[in-house]
Amino acid sequence: MNKKLSIKENTIIKCILTALTTAVLCMALLFLTGMIPQSAIKDNCAESAQYFMEEELFGEVIDKQFNTIQDNYADCILINVMYHISGENTFSSLIKASYYDLDFEQVNVSFYDSVQEDKEPNVDYFRYWHGSMVLLRPLFTLTGIEGARMVLGIALFVMIAVASALLWRLKAKAAAVLYLLGNAIVQVWMCLFCIEYITTFLVANAILIVELCLFAKAKKEKSKTEEHLRKQVLTLMAVSGVVTCFVDFLTTETLTVTIPLMFLMILLHEEGKLKTIKEEVKYLFKCGITWGFSYAGMFVLKWGLSALVLGGKAFTEAMAAAGERIGGTVYMGNTNLDPEADFVQRFIGLIHRNQGCLFPFKENMNMGTVLWLFLGVCMLCFAIVYLFRPRKLPFNIIVVCLLLGALPYLRYMALQNHSYQHYFFTYRAQLVTLVAIGYCTWQFGLKGLFLRSKSKK
Repeated sequence: MNKKLSIKENTIIKCILTALTTAVLCMALLFLTGMIPQSAIKDNCAESAQYFMEEELFGEVIDKQFNTIQDNYADCILINVMYHISGENTFSSLIKASYYDLDFEQVNVSFYDSVQEDKEPNVDYFRYWHGSMVLLRPLFTLTGIEGARMVLGIALFVMIAVASALLWRLKAKAAAVLYLLGNAIVQVWMCLFCIEYITTFLVANAILIVELCLFAKAKKEKSKTEEHLRKQVLTLMAVSGVVTCFVDFLTTETLTVTIPLMFLMILLHEEGKLKTIKEEVKYLFKCGITWGFSYAGMFVLKWGLSALVLGGKAFTEAMAAAGERIGGTVYMGNTNLDPEADFVQRFIGLIHRNQGCLFPFKENMNMGTVLWLFLGVCMLCFAIVYLFRPRKLPFNIIVVCLLLGALPYLRYMALQNHSYQHYFFTYRAQLVTLVAIGYCTWQFGLKGLFLRSKSKK
């Protein structure tokens, strides 16, 4: 009993130390890149400011198609923050994350004026770490926003290809194909057009690649037990939570925990090492808690540092902003002059908007059509599994797949205001849902049908 308790305590301590070490490394990188002088990035910031002036803040890459809305607004603010990092007092400047923005003026206009006229920043955006500046500041010594997006987009596509290749090499061929297909359905190519969209995908794929390498190593080295691998993944979730908070702008943060865990469960199932439903749910819960505490802890650390630099009011303001994302007012239209949505309207609205973006709707996204279409796809997949299922269904993998696939909707409910208003990018969190449904449909339905057809021939 004492031995088990000791192992449990050691695992908790290791996760805490890993999270703290990761946080320190993130802050160190932010500080080092923050020391790059403004003069080194000014020309490319000016070029970017001109770009933002010529583009719509929320333009559609494909005309009137909702799931291709580009968020130039968020990227403009991010570059505005990055431009105003001061070399004189780098630490406090990074904590404050100040930028220039006049009331009743569009952010792209304010940014353009700031670069052209050397305006002093007047808004503190301390709620987030804005850790993507670690990537952007070095890139901006060479190129502007368009070039930076392209470089990071290519890096993401390479990572997705590597992850899929590793899955294929581990003989999880269906999972590899489904991952590529899922990324296509959530329009991952849109990450080429927005820094805000790409950060969680970069983190999710980096964590997934490390996990797959650990799995391959454990499979190759007989001395590496399955329990050892599970502990490594648990520790990896601590890293994932910290880094996600560090670089994300509150977009599709759940991808960095759901995608790695989904493929871990699939690989363990295909190796015949998946445990009972109760044991696996318990393990997933531990991983989720580890990720959640690391993610939330990184936010608290940022708010605490902000309170030290800006005073205690900063922490209160950050908490108030978080509360707005959870239960803030939601309007039925695009302005605050439209009627407010009640709880039922908000719930149905956020579900149908996020699910609707999985389909190529143009001009009009009818709520009834969306809900029936999504339900119809789910019913078709259920029918395929029911008709062509194997004699003995492994409910353990089915249950864990469906649980992980349902997590984006819990996120939507937790952050109702945010999920309702920003559906055009939060919908991509459903990548794990697509993989979950697709894997169960293939593995326990279509695969059996093809095997039967092949045996008859």
